[in-house]
Amino acid sequence: MNKLVAGTGEMISCSPDKNSDLFFAALGGLGQFGVITRARIAFEPAPKRVLWVRLAYSDVQSFTSDQELLISKRSAGGSGGFDYIEGQVQLNRTLTEGRRSSSFFAPSELDQLANLAIGTGSAAIYYIEGAMYYHDDTASSSSVKLETLLEELSFVPGHAFVRDVSYVDFLDRVGRDEQKLRSAGVWDVPHPWLNLFVPRSRIVDFDAGVFKSILKDTKPVGLVLMYPMNKD
Repeated sequence: MNKLVAGTGEMISCSPDKNSDLFFAALGGLGQFGVITRARIAFEPAPKRVLWVRLAYSDVQSFTSDQELLISKRSAGGSGGFDYIEGQVQLNRTLTEGRRSSSFFAPSELDQLANLAIGTGSAAIYYIEGAMYYHDDTASSSSVKLETLLEELSFVPGHAFVRDVSYVDFLDRVGRDEQKLRSAGVWDVPHPWLNLFVPRSRIVDFDAGVFKSILKDTKPVGLVLMYPMNKD
């Protein structure tokens, strides 16, 4: 049960079962639906390590199809997918600039990705970022699970990049990227946020119209996240 103070000054109790609309709105409302004054949060043991993966794609159809496959595994409650899934679009012009801001890719891997873009003639490279959590006693089975999962996906052969890191290092990945951007002097440039929901039926059109047309000759272009969401 959570408690929050609404705009009227009223203290309201809410939960998934009581005042549920307010409960779920407040979770993602950035304070616009009230100020949360008390919350009950469930804890569970944190994993020790993470198999942190980035998979590269040169076409949006394969990229989005694989993302939909991965989130369908999560929604089905199975154990055959990633514990965390995200996607990213990077325009070819910014690949070489990634040396300044990427805490994941090595310089040689960025060269490999730039060559992929040149070789395929694609205006953008797409990444699926996934994470598979494990404990010391499940390290071997997690590696097998990852290999099995990768066999189901359609990323560009030879372009699966895997890191084995501590759980804490994985959680701090954005912080490390921020430090690299600060050291390069580009953290303080304006970086507005724009969030859009795009229907599945129009995502290919959106890719062609925005990433491969409007933004193609625009510089600079910052981080672009792109990932599917289940309607429920």
